[in-house]
Amino acid sequence: MSQIQQQVFADARPLPKGGLRPIRPSDIPAIARLFLKIFRRADRPAGADLQNYLRTLLLASPSYSETAGTQVYEQHDGRIRSALLAVPMRFVACGNIVPGRLLGVFMTDAEREAVGAAQLILALRPRRADFAFCDSASPTSCNHLLAIGGKPITLQNLEWSRSFRPFGALAGRFDARFLHGKFPGLPMLARPFDALLRRLKPQPDAPDHGTARVAEMPVPTFLVNAPRLIAHYAVRPLWMEEELFWLVSLAAQNTRLGTFTIRSVLDRGSAIIGCFVYYAAPGRTAHVLNVLALPGREATVLDAMFRHLDEAGHVEARGRAQPALMAGLSLQRWLVFRHRAFTVALTRIPEINDAIARGDIYLGGLAGEDWSRLLTDFD
Repeated sequence: MSQIQQQVFADARPLPKGGLRPIRPSDIPAIARLFLKIFRRADRPAGADLQNYLRTLLLASPSYSETAGTQVYEQHDGRIRSALLAVPMRFVACGNIVPGRLLGVFMTDAEREAVGAAQLILALRPRRADFAFCDSASPTSCNHLLAIGGKPITLQNLEWSRSFRPFGALAGRFDARFLHGKFPGLPMLARPFDALLRRLKPQPDAPDHGTARVAEMPVPTFLVNAPRLIAHYAVRPLWMEEELFWLVSLAAQNTRLGTFTIRSVLDRGSAIIGCFVYYAAPGRTAHVLNVLALPGREATVLDAMFRHLDEAGHVEARGRAQPALMAGLSLQRWLVFRHRAFTVALTRIPEINDAIARGDIYLGGLAGEDWSRLLTDFD
């Protein structure tokens, strides 16, 4: 943060009648406490870990600006009862660079006031040549966004789930839903049943088996290749090296889901035709953030990825549906779709709305919220 920005924050004073304003560093303790109260049912001051994470998430992005960042509603007494957390992300839209922002956690203390919540939503109405989106909206939030002009990206509401060891996957879901994750070793007990099932129904060889291989992909290599692998989308994240590295660094902190991992997919000539980013958790679920592929190579990349995750010992893999992946996903056995969360875009840029209508937009994973610790951590 520049000295000018610091001085602006230091000179700011509470709004005399209450109203919306950009976040300040001094707001972090109040926002962290509000987060714990609304989402963790704990009305107490937040610890240093949560406060430091929010400070980095909300104020340290290389693309940060007051207009693209988090907005809060400050009451006349200076208290913050509502906030809409946002992460700035620059996008390329039909050759033009536009400011964008990922709309994340929306929270309001309904016991104290509702005016701030309404003003935060209304302030999202697209008025400028920018782009905002949310890929974790609840039904209520989705309705609010659609009411102010949001465009649904329906396919990305879905999550795919590909089982490698169905009994282990079922045991893991039972633990997560009914035992609150207290028995992470439960899928291990299902190993004999999965071994028997795999002998009775062995995996068939896919047509592309042997034409691609998986290799380790260092972060610097990923930073260079990721923009190239999504360059064919009309609307896509800009992913300049500094910003993408910042996102990768934050995503790597989400150890609740596993070990942040990047793997490349190489063709016979050892050229990179794609890559995938995921949280590795052998014996448990692999949470896939991104599958990137050159046009026409999506099925090959997916096949290589699923084989790798199976061989690594995961019981299943999960990730977001995207139009370019559907043909390759349809070739997989033991794969199902379920609703995950609503994805909605807000913009007045005609080219972006046209791209959304024809599915020519890349969102999700690192260009989304699935990596955020706010979804899984800080119990």
